[in-house]
Amino acid sequence: MNLLRRRPSNDPGLSEPTSTVVVLPRSRRRGPTNDAAAERLRRKQAKVAVEDGRPHGWGRAEDPDAHASDRLGFLGRRRANGTPLLLFTVLAVLTGVGLARVESRIEILDVANEITELSGDQQRLLDRKRRLETERAYLRRPARVSDQATERLGMEPAPPERIQRIELLPAALPEPEPADEPDQPDQSEGSNP
Repeated sequence: MNLLRRRPSNDPGLSEPTSTVVVLPRSRRRGPTNDAAAERLRRKQAKVAVEDGRPHGWGRAEDPDAHASDRLGFLGRRRANGTPLLLFTVLAVLTGVGLARVESRIEILDVANEITELSGDQQRLLDRKRRLETERAYLRRPARVSDQATERLGMEPAPPERIQRIELLPAALPEPEPADEPDQPDQSEGSNP
């Protein structure tokens, strides 16, 4: 698009144009416009230019205050506002809480495994007790006891005439002995010289 246009002159004797008119596209024209959005954009850009020094917010190396933040160093710049320290503290606390939870879960699982093992041991012991009680009842039957006494020990039932009855008399309490007083001398001993 050609932005320069020549106006033809009315005078045929002049070979040079008397005026040159430059036509700019609408977005590049300056002056009063009815576009409110363009006006707001211009105000915003002007405000940013005043605040930051540059419309885009970035500085250049040759700007006088560009190296002011470099004098503090990396850690100094980071400590100035305290945000990294706060983030590190929060992260450390959350890590500690997470590790404590994991450790407690591990302890819970260990206790649960121990309870399971002890429950199994209890069941085995109860089964063994029940079997031993059954075996004891079998071994204590009177018929089995008499068979074992006859076969293994050669014992026979006693005839009624061999059975003797023994009666126990109540135990007699011992009579208390008279208490001798050792402080008093025996009078019968003292009279005989």
